[in-house]
Amino acid sequence: MMVVRNGRRLAAGGAPLLALGLALTACVAARPIPGPGPLPSASGDLKARSNEAQAACRAQPLVSYVARAKCLNDAALIAAPLNENPDLFRRALNARLEIATRVDKKEITPEEGAKQYADIEAHLTEEGKSRLANGE
Repeated sequence: MMVVRNGRRLAAGGAPLLALGLALTACVAARPIPGPGPLPSASGDLKARSNEAQAACRAQPLVSYVARAKCLNDAALIAAPLNENPDLFRRALNARLEIATRVDKKEITPEEGAKQYADIEAHLTEEGKSRLANGE
């Protein structure tokens, strides 16, 4: 089944990967780092550049889920300095790639992959909130 968006034909299976990409952006809340570091305008620039790069990834034809995951991970890395929990951020990127690999190998469906990633995202988000509450 094909979906037409903005005059472009997309594989319907791309929707779950789009959900994976959107989930990653919410995974670890980006906040300006107090003290030395990027200025708020620089932080906004990094986030905007990351969002533009992610949009460019999604605009490309879906060749494979791994290729899309790598592109989205590279785009997310643009704003990596803004994440206050870099280890959680890396875990999210690794999970995206591992799930994409399993989808490409047809070990799981794109929908199952999206569900698994949502579960991982929820766990990482809770871990980030817990760290913040504990002053870590």
